[in-house]
Amino acid sequence: MKKLLTIAIAALIALSANAGELKVAHAFSDHAVFQRESTVPVWGWADAGKTVQVKCSWNGRTVKVKADDNGAWRAIVETGAAGGPYTVTIKCGKEKIELNDIMLGEVWVCCGQSNMEMPLAGFGFQEVEGATEAIMEAFETAKDIRILNIKTPRCAEPISDVDAKWELSTGGVAAWTSAIAYFFAKRLYKSLDVPVGIISNAWGGSRIEPWMTNEAISASGISAQDKAEIDALVDDRPWPQTPELIWNGRMAPIAGYGAKGFLWYQGCSNIGQKCYDLLQAQMVRMWREAWGRGDMPFIYALLAPYEHGDKDGRWRPHFVETQMKAENLVPYSWAVCTETLGNLVTVHPTQKREVADMMLLRALQNVYGIDTGVSMELPRLDTVEYGEDGTVKVRLTQIWSNLGSMSSRKVVGFELAGENREFHLADAEVDWDGQTVIVKCADVPHPVAVRYAFRNWMGANLQKSNGIPVPPFRSDDWEY
Repeated sequence: MKKLLTIAIAALIALSANAGELKVAHAFSDHAVFQRESTVPVWGWADAGKTVQVKCSWNGRTVKVKADDNGAWRAIVETGAAGGPYTVTIKCGKEKIELNDIMLGEVWVCCGQSNMEMPLAGFGFQEVEGATEAIMEAFETAKDIRILNIKTPRCAEPISDVDAKWELSTGGVAAWTSAIAYFFAKRLYKSLDVPVGIISNAWGGSRIEPWMTNEAISASGISAQDKAEIDALVDDRPWPQTPELIWNGRMAPIAGYGAKGFLWYQGCSNIGQKCYDLLQAQMVRMWREAWGRGDMPFIYALLAPYEHGDKDGRWRPHFVETQMKAENLVPYSWAVCTETLGNLVTVHPTQKREVADMMLLRALQNVYGIDTGVSMELPRLDTVEYGEDGTVKVRLTQIWSNLGSMSSRKVVGFELAGENREFHLADAEVDWDGQTVIVKCADVPHPVAVRYAFRNWMGANLQKSNGIPVPPFRSDDWEY
């Protein structure tokens, strides 16, 4: 697949070449951020066979490349330590393009559906906590946080370029930028003291399949029945449903742009899909191949609690289980949990800063190797002990210091079931050792199974003492 993907990207780059006219892809504009201390590509178009020179002011070096038979050219330049502003000068004969106010720093590509797309300004009747303050303060860091906001419509065929340019994150720009992406960028800037570039590239309502090629989906290992269900999808909604429609117009044209990693928040439109873990894992592999980096970090959010048509339904926690499996299918991918951040009446929780903070902590800990003093590993069920008096003792892995709830030792979100497999809400509290949850229910005198947060919405509140939510878990393997 790697060879075919490389050929496809090279072909689409060549599609828009205009003989005799020097061009550079729109992703390389004034105010761009180049990934620091790396080798990154710069590409565009010129007259076929002509020599193109790319000179970067941070090191004074000139890279020379020839435009191919279709007029496409691609230069690989070396970047240095964080800083700027710099210039990039591109020449071909008498033609010249100069990119100004270029910064070297950290670049992240942020994708997904509406929870990633939701801007600081919010959606209709749905706000983002802390947005007003963030927008008012945006000017303070505007020159150090830059945004490339891609809004290409769906594309049935690959295109060669995006109609977007880099902008300083002034209040007016920040207000309409992904809240998660912006909060992440601001925290990263403050943590590393380097410029940050965010490629904001989310599409509300989109399924995962439009972010992938048909070839990648076929290579994902899903069953023939799962593939048939994907093939039967109809793209009859305002948001893309079928394969390739987003990849063609929003990802392929920027594939390879120098970046540190990906942020991903998607899943609501695929809820109930049992093969989602295989699709997500293959999507990550595909993106990494397109970027030429097999270890490119991928940080993603688990689906937040919401009624999803029936608050007592269980399809959401089952789907979160599937999402969590994807973390183990490809290396350098990490999940963050949103279990205490959901909302019964809206699929768009207001606490975007908290999601961004957890993604940032993941990045600092797992990508940048910084000791934050905060363990981001998600707790998993370790042992369950059933007492003769009906008391259940639950212990988890990766709890860092101690367990706690949002307001007290009392924990919301536990259920117990007996041999009849009927679950009842249970009383639960964190034991004084801070390591064990004690669960009991008068309606289940002889429990054989315990679950936590295993409904679409429960108001579950268990977390590690550092504030990291505990994801849904269960001791049984029953289908419902």
